[in-house]
Amino acid sequence: MDYPKRKLPRLRSYDYSKEGYYFITICTHEMKRLFGTTDTLNEVGVVAEKELREISNHFDGVRVDRYVVMPNHIHMVLVLGCDGVTNREKKLPSVSTIVGLYKSGVSRKIRQMYPQMTVWQKSFYDTIIRNKDMYKEIIKYIYNNPITWNFEKYHLLRKREL
Repeated sequence: MDYPKRKLPRLRSYDYSKEGYYFITICTHEMKRLFGTTDTLNEVGVVAEKELREISNHFDGVRVDRYVVMPNHIHMVLVLGCDGVTNREKKLPSVSTIVGLYKSGVSRKIRQMYPQMTVWQKSFYDTIIRNKDMYKEIIKYIYNNPITWNFEKYHLLRKREL
């Protein structure tokens, strides 16, 4: 049986440990709503958010600029370097390394509460933020994501009633 070839989610020739801004989306396993609602995170969502805030403590020269924890996914702007340090003794970690360690750390903590829970889908989505206009659009998207989520959910309910 021939299986479809999986599309590689990263650019082949790009160095993902290069200084820059990256828009990252990480989805839950089977898009299950594990993190609560757009208004209130549950205990699993709190773990995911807390670990997001800790990323800069685990990696020198890395920080999360903006983020939102949605019921079944997370958006963040991950910043590598861009802190004015030009000579680094160590190379910056790659985006894949950072996201992988974040996902495994969250999974480990959540499995202490819920041993059978699978938290994440494989891989993640990324966009290299190339300029200020793109950055502004992404920040606006992150900010509006909970509003849009609730608006779409309301309209789906209204369609069912009609």
